[in-house]
Parts: sequence; structure tokens; C-alpha cells
Amino acid sequence: GVGRLAMSAPAGRASLGQHDVVRPTRRSIGEGMNSVDVVAAGTPRDSPDDLLHLEDFNEEDLLRALWTRYRRKEIYTWVGSVLVSVNPYSDIGAFREDVAMRYASKNPPQAPHLFATVSAALADPGNRHALLITGESGAGKTEATRAVLSFLAMRHTATNNYIRDRLLQSTPVLEAFGNANTRQNANSSRFGKFIEVHLSAEDEVLGATLQPYMLEASRVAGDLPPGERTYHIFDLVKEALQLLAGGVFPCGDFWPKLAADPEWQELVQVAGPALASSSRLSGGPPEALCTEWFESLVEWLVSTGMVPGEVSGCCRIVAAVALLAESDPGHGGGSLAAPAGLLRIPEKELRNFLSEAEMSVGGSGGERVFRARNEREASTLQASLAQELYAALFSWLTRLVARGIAPPRVATSDNGTSGGGRTLGLLDLYGFEVFASNGFEQFLINYCNERLQQLFNRQVFTCEAQEYSDEGLDCNGQWRSIVNACKLPALALLEGESGGGLGVFSVINDRSRIGFEESAASTSGGGAPLADSIAAACGSHSAFCRAWGRDANRMFGIRHFAGEVFYEAAHFIRKNSSAHRPDIVAFLRKHGCHFIHEVLGGDAPDVVDPLDSPSHFLATPSVDRHLSAASSRNSPTGACSRPRRKLFGRTLISGFQQELNELCAALDSRHCRHVRCLRPNVEQAPLVFDDPSVLRQCRYSGLLEATRIRRQGYAHRRSLRNFAARYAILLGSREARRSARHATVATAAAACHAICQAATRGLGTEDARIGRTKVFLRERALDWFESTRRCVATQLIAAALIGNLTLQR
Repeated sequence: GVGRLAMSAPAGRASLGQHDVVRPTRRSIGEGMNSVDVVAAGTPRDSPDDLLHLEDFNEEDLLRALWTRYRRKEIYTWVGSVLVSVNPYSDIGAFREDVAMRYASKNPPQAPHLFATVSAALADPGNRHALLITGESGAGKTEATRAVLSFLAMRHTATNNYIRDRLLQSTPVLEAFGNANTRQNANSSRFGKFIEVHLSAEDEVLGATLQPYMLEASRVAGDLPPGERTYHIFDLVKEALQLLAGGVFPCGDFWPKLAADPEWQELVQVAGPALASSSRLSGGPPEALCTEWFESLVEWLVSTGMVPGEVSGCCRIVAAVALLAESDPGHGGGSLAAPAGLLRIPEKELRNFLSEAEMSVGGSGGERVFRARNEREASTLQASLAQELYAALFSWLTRLVARGIAPPRVATSDNGTSGGGRTLGLLDLYGFEVFASNGFEQFLINYCNERLQQLFNRQVFTCEAQEYSDEGLDCNGQWRSIVNACKLPALALLEGESGGGLGVFSVINDRSRIGFEESAASTSGGGAPLADSIAAACGSHSAFCRAWGRDANRMFGIRHFAGEVFYEAAHFIRKNSSAHRPDIVAFLRKHGCHFIHEVLGGDAPDVVDPLDSPSHFLATPSVDRHLSAASSRNSPTGACSRPRRKLFGRTLISGFQQELNELCAALDSRHCRHVRCLRPNVEQAPLVFDDPSVLRQCRYSGLLEATRIRRQGYAHRRSLRNFAARYAILLGSREARRSARHATVATAAAACHAICQAATRGLGTEDARIGRTKVFLRERALDWFESTRRCVATQLIAAALIGNLTLQR
């Protein structure tokens, strides 16, 4: 239930129920990591529920307000219609049952909360809504998605328990296959998903649709950096096979039944010893934790509609992928016997596929000839085979989960809603990424976040425009200025100018389509030709950054909305041209077992016979797997020094753009609300607020874009009476000043007009505008009023002192 959910906490830390003994602490900018900033708790005026109500809205005020609320264990804050969530890493009761019931009532509280965002979306006009849940790994995105699904399921007592249970169980199933232990988070989602919950007119959950995006399949092959692991399912299968091989089982009949199954007996015999000695899977989670999780996972898989044979089939493919990722290339040794046996593929056929390339001479229908692959080709192909298999398995699994939670077809209307009700989409996507070394994966992820930031900017503009309209301001000029502020120069640099200017994508795609790979032997200059081409074509763009330093010739930089990021151009061409491989799919269809055919059911190649290409290396990314099919950044590379020409249709970038366009079009057709999840400290310590970390995420998540966009209009707002009282000193007569200081609601506007008229010599006509309830000020207007107020006050005090001295004499 909702009451049992808690925000993410590091593995092994007992955080639940400890919120009353943890003292909130703040690490301020410029102080040591061990120092604690003990500040006053603040007042509601300093930290309102909606930070757009702050009189001044800048980085310092944003941080101060978030910390003040976090100190009071108020982890949710509005920024307009955007919800900011700062992870407490402890159970503060945010998802208790009684809290959920209050927000599910007909008159929910207005205080910021995740459930308030859901209730507001469902109360708004229209039938199609969406929540965009974004943030760094460990910020609480997955927990937020779980909480929303639980909240939707409990809002209506008539919700079918079968649908509700399948909906809630779909998340841990996808997490087992799509999440991994990373340097930032013990349960990091390495894929994006869009879940659209269908509700009846009475808010009963009818089902949901599911679309995965951008699985990082490169994680299954190649060396991983320290602190990074492959997907959870590999550790679970390894420990399960170890337990079955040992013959000593926990209580219950689950494990004895599994041990008696011939499929599992073969799996233990073929894969058990190899997985136990796998270097990639060493140092994993404790055996007891893995086996307990595996038992629950099998129950969840069965609940999604799998039969026992499909569960074992999934584990066979997982084991085969692990062994392919671990094995040496196929032209030596007997390391392919186990994966071939697991996949029911003759070992000779698998070895020939990895060691020999079949080519067509004379075009389609010509003579077929064979050549031996070099070590580099064989290694890359074997890694691609492992990635393609896992990506296909993940796609099949998500399709199976989607069928199990789908709403009844008879109840679906033409506009995509069900039974006259509405839909609420949940987009859970990893956020902006910047590391010490940024490659092709970060390049695409950050482009995706740039596009989503465009949606966010438009929403901020809408809020600003609505307030101007409500206040009766004639602000066409200001609106145009804000529209320009919503534009993101990095998108124009990447995609190309609308007038035909060449973009970074075009340069990379053109070099990929020309088909000359850079020499693998030039390790010192890998990526230099591509970086030079990008600089030559795009170097004059305002969002382009030139790298400097020893490796500057192999790098290029982009000024994203979140800041400058430098990318290492090495392997960009190879990864861009190594999308979905139809030669691998064709081989698996020809030689694979029935279950592999079923897994590949939705992945039929849509291009010509790959053998008609000189290298049968055609790039045709499937709709839901553009990023996943990219070759591993750590795939072995050999010493092929001669460029090879490749002919293919679509590159990974072009397929990725198409998928992202479809996603953005789907979001554009829905009323979107944003949930920005922040990770307040790197260690995931309970109730610790680290200023540099939060400020960086505010920048990466685009919250500071709200500041920038607002500054393009009127960054500062004062109520009429406060403005009149503070700047009454600028009026010429004592009576006028007294009247302004004590202005009523009825007379405050006239006093403000008089003050602004007195400021005409120092300000332009558009620098300060008076609305129905507020005075709107530009940055320079506020500076002028404050400096003039100080100057006049000094003059009046000086005059009073001189007059007093004169009277005393």
C-alpha cells in the first residue's frame, strides 16, 4: 500500500522510522564537507509553498528556500506548477495511508506534494495528462513512480484487484531487468519508460499502456568502470543457480520444485559453473538477498502472465548473454559451447557466424563468398550479439508486461482514453549526465534532456504569461522577450538551423554514411577527424565550445541549458553506425530455438538482405531500442588500420531523433506537469542538504531556467501596499509620503503610480509596471529604486541633523 512506500535509501541502510532522531544539516557553498551550516529555520515568507511567490527569485533565494523547507521536513515545493522533490533518504511519512486519503478526497490540501500533483492533474479539464518525473540517479524517480501508481490504485475502492496488483508488480519486474548498481545509486534505472494509466469516468483504474525507451544494453558487455555493475538479473540468476547446485534450500517448496525441473537442471549444469567464475559478476550482492529477490521475481513474472517454461527461457537467455559477454572471440577455444547450448544453437553455426563473414559479390543474387573476420571484428560482433539478445529479451518482456496491464480494448475510445474517462501518463527518464569522461551515450541522453527542457520552458512561459494577463499588463514586448528566452541554442546547434545551417548531428551522420571508420590503431588521435569536422562546420555557433588541453583535438563542447559539456569524439562514428543489426537477427531467426523466435517476434528487420551490403552492417534501429543497440563503449577493438566503407540506411542518431520526436509529440498532445527530483547529497545520508549538489541539480534539471526566463520579463514583484510603503520616501511632499506609507487597498495603486512617475528620469517606461495587485520590476528598476531610496534617506537624515545642530546653536 501507499503507506509502506518510502523514498529511496542506500542499500543496507536502515532508514525507515528514524526520521525523529536525525537532525537536518546543511553544507554551505564554500565550506568544508564536514561543516554544518546552522541557520534560523526561516519563516513562511522566506520559504513559501510556491517559490515563484518569493519577492526575489535567484539562485541564493532558491537554495535558501529549499533548505528552509527541507529542514522542516517539507520535501515538496512548488515552482509554479512544477513540483520539486528533495529526497530525505529516510521515512518522513510522506506516503502514509492517511496522507494519501487526504489528497484523494474531494477537497485535497493545496500544500505541495506528489499526490497533490496527481490530484490536480485529474481535476484539470481534458482527458489526457502526463507527469514528467526527472532527476539524477538516486533522486527518487523510481520511488515517485511507484507511489503515483499506488496512489492511483487506492483512490477508487472499485478498482479491480487483479489490474491493481499487475500494475504495481510491473515496476519490480522491469527494475530487475532494467536497473543496475551504479556509482550513484544501488538501484539505478538504465532505461526510460512511459506508463499511461487509463481511468474510468469514476477514476477507477482500468489498466495501463507501457512504452520503454533507451535501454543501456551496452552495460551487458565489455568492462565496467569501478563501482558499476551489470543489470540485477544477472546476479540473481547466478546466485539462484549456485543455490540449486548446492542442494540446500530455504524453507518452502519453491526451490525443490525448481530443482526437480529438467530445464533448470540443464541450466544449472551448463551455466552454473561458468557464471560462478565470471569476473564480471564477482563481488555482487549477498547470496541470501539475491535468492530471496529471485524467488519474488519468479512470482512476479508468473503474475504478469508467463508460464514456467518462459521463465526458464528468460533465464537461459540471461545466462547465455552473460557468457557471451565473458567469453573470448569465437575463433579459438571452446568457450562458445555453453552459450550455444543455452540458446539451442549448434556450436559450429555460432562459431562460424562469429569467425566468418559472408558477402555477396555482384549485388543482390550474386555469388556468396566468405572471408575470415579479424579479432577486432569477431570481438565486436560477439559483444553486439550479447547486446542484441538482451535488448530483444527486454523488449519482449516489456511487451508481455504491457499486455498484462492493458485496458480492455472494448472500452478504448478514438482519442486513446478508456470508457469516457481519462489517462495519466508517467514518464520516468534519467536526467542530464556529466562525468569526467563523456561519450556517445551522454551525448544522446543530454540531447533528450534538452528536448524535454524545451517543454519545461514553454510551461514556465505559460505561467509567466498567465500572471501578466491576470494583472492586466500590456506586455507584448515582454512576452516576446520571454519567448526568446525559452529557445535553447544547443538544440539549434545539434539539429541544425531551420534556415538550412549544418548541425552536429548532420556532421556525425554524414561521416557515418560515407562509411570510413577511423583507424583503430591511432589510439592517440581517435576521434580527432570527427572533432575537427564538427569544429569546422559548427565552430561559429554560440552554443559551441572549443576544448583545450592535451586531448583538445579529440573533443568538442556543447553549451547545454545546464552548462558546458565536453564530449570525447572517439567511437562516435562506430556507435552511430552500429544500431540494430539485421545480420544478428537473421542468424538468430535461422538457428535459434522456438523461444528465441518468440522473443524476436516484434523485431523483424525492415531492410534489404544484410548480405547484399559489403559488410552486412546495416543500421535499422527498432523503435524502442535506438540507444540500447549501440556498441559497448568498452567493446574490444583490434588493429584494423585500413578504413572500411559501410553502406546503410539509418544511423542511431536519426533513429533516436525519430523516437524522441514521437515521444515529444505524444507529450505535446497531453497537458504535462513536471516533477523535478533532487538528490541533496552524494552519500545519500538522511536529511543532509549539500548546497553545491543541490545547486548543480537545480541547474541540470532546469529549475534555474525558471529564474532566467522570469528575468527576461519582470524578475521582481511587490504587492502594491508594500511597494508604496517602502518607496514613499521618493515622493516630493511630506503629506504624500505619509499617505503612501499608510495606503489602503483602495489607494495603494494611486500611490504606486505617483512613485513611478517620480522615477521617470531614472527608468524607462517598461522597467516598472503596475498591475492589479502587484508592481512588476525589472532587475535594473529594483536596483534604481533601492539605490535612490538610500540616497534620499541619507539626504533627509543629513538635513535633519544639520537642522538640529542649527537649532542648538
